Amino acid sequence: MRKLLAELASPLADCLVLDPALLTPSVAETVSAQLAEYPRDVVAFSSVTTAALESAVILAQRTSARFVFRGTPNERSALERALLLTPYAELHSMVLHRIDPQLNRLSPGIRDQVISMFRTGEGPYSPAALAAATSLTRRSVDRSIDEAGFVSARRLIEAARITSGYRAIITTGVPLVKIAEMLGYKVKRTMDAQLTALIGIPSGELRARPLDAADVARRIASNLTAYGAAPQNLRAPDTQIPSKPALLTLIKGDTNHSDSRRKTTGDTVINS
Repeated sequence: MRKLLAELASPLADCLVLDPALLTPSVAETVSAQLAEYPRDVVAFSSVTTAALESAVILAQRTSARFVFRGTPNERSALERALLLTPYAELHSMVLHRIDPQLNRLSPGIRDQVISMFRTGEGPYSPAALAAATSLTRRSVDRSIDEAGFVSARRLIEAARITSGYRAIITTGVPLVKIAEMLGYKVKRTMDAQLTALIGIPSGELRARPLDAADVARRIASNLTAYGAAPQNLRAPDTQIPSKPALLTLIKGDTNHSDSRRKTTGDTVINS
């Protein structure tokens, strides 16, 4: 337990992979409290058992963990996607902070859905799907978003998706075409168009010269709101500092843990 809590407070790990089957409900409660204090992206990878589900429910209710269950037909691809596209906690927190005034003017159902989309990297891919997820009409969703001061529902959805893929773009060697596919784009060109509209730079230039999270959050927030500056094609200045490589820590129970790092080849390997 001490080792687990120490990892949760560590500034080195960008993402934690937890096995709910090896956590008691009381430990899951403690983990959730620690994650609230030290925000960290979490992937819950476990078998479907009674013991796992008890702790999984607690993690699902109190954290933004992404769940992958062993034994499912798409286990490998789901785990690969969860590890590669773990939301960038620092970035999405900065974006949400900058658009908080607009979020607070949204109707509660839409606000909760939008916040969840940024925090988990999951959610509807179209305004119509957003309306369905909130049990509102498309017209009601558009009106609420317009009155809150956002450009459009589609732009909010695009921002959440781009934010979830940003770290994979700048810290891995995974082909950009593959990242676009995992984000749900049919072609990389569409991802680049949305990156340019929201950040000002396509994926290839971002990978070559990453922008820091604060700058990206500022650009996204500005281009999300109706009062922000129009999107421009801006190149990253030479003084930008590349982001640190992503680190995934695999924790199994209280005593054993190992590191999983993304290789520049694009493959995710867990060393146990």
